[in-house]
Amino acid sequence: MSIKLIHFKERVEKTINPIFSFRKPASIILFLWIGISSVEAQEYATDRLFMKEFSKTKCRTAAEAKINRLKNKRPSTLEQESLLNRNVWSKLRTQLPLSPGEKRHLRKLKQRGVSKNKLSSKDIWAKKAAKFRALRLRCK
Repeated sequence: MSIKLIHFKERVEKTINPIFSFRKPASIILFLWIGISSVEAQEYATDRLFMKEFSKTKCRTAAEAKINRLKNKRPSTLEQESLLNRNVWSKLRTQLPLSPGEKRHLRKLKQRGVSKNKLSSKDIWAKKAAKFRALRLRCK
């Protein structure tokens, strides 16, 4: 009986051996393909989310830096202009000496008159607030 069993095993091995000769390389290739494809899929999904958030954060950072620069830039307001005008005219009336900047301002006033195109600080900050809002909304 053992001879028949050995003979049977040999026949099975002869018929199955050509079929399973690709078993080892195929299993290695399949293993590598599954590993690489799952890693690529995970990287792609997370990279897309990360890059989206990164670009939003980068945009927000740039917008906040620009907002800080705009906040620090202070144009001359209507109130400041009227204060300077009053100061120059009062110094002239009391005949106090004018500084070089005040002399320049007086010459400008005599040539052009009082400028009406200056905005009050409230209007300037309202314009700036609208600009800041627009900058922040651009990053959403």
